[in-house]
Amino acid sequence: MIPVMIVPILNTPELLYKMLASIDYPVSKLVIIDNGDCLNTSTGWPVEHVQSTKVIKMPSNLGVAGSWNLGIKATPFAPWWLIVNFDVEWPAGSLEKFDKQAETGSVILADGWQPWSAFALGEGIVTNVGLFDEAYYPAYFEDNDYEDRCLASGVRVVRSDIQIAHRNSSTLQVGDLSERNLVTFPANQAYYSERNHSGWSLERRRRLTWD
Repeated sequence: MIPVMIVPILNTPELLYKMLASIDYPVSKLVIIDNGDCLNTSTGWPVEHVQSTKVIKMPSNLGVAGSWNLGIKATPFAPWWLIVNFDVEWPAGSLEKFDKQAETGSVILADGWQPWSAFALGEGIVTNVGLFDEAYYPAYFEDNDYEDRCLASGVRVVRSDIQIAHRNSSTLQVGDLSERNLVTFPANQAYYSERNHSGWSLERRRRLTWD
């Protein structure tokens, strides 16, 4: 059984529902971080194969790293977490493979050119490496940074053979977010390149908003 599945979403809830419909393996807790107030929690629940579902509605967009962190903080006793993009669908048997391969002391990435679209994060990694850097806002490079920190700490980051179906950058297809990404992506890339990261700041959060 998957102990906890964490899924942030900002828009296009129909893709989330497709992901949920593709779940074919038991999940103990599903934690959805609704960053765009886009979910009607009166429909579509409960989810088949999921024992309990919690939707956390945010008053503003927490961003990818912040959402991942919130999901972990909300379920602090899990041995590991499966963190996934809302625009992923699960091929038959892929969730079972995550359950069999997940370890408390490693990170298991999905197969594909965007392996951090779905990954299992063990409790030992969070203990040794910490949470994700929320200064990467609202998205991109938080995974690169975390992988660097894992490698520096001597912990395993495994690129598995677990298949997923992923619709790349679905969030950016709504409104002016693709234009905003032209600002935020290079800003996060520059932050990633810094020798000493300055961390989360109010000024940076306001400047890079996707709200």
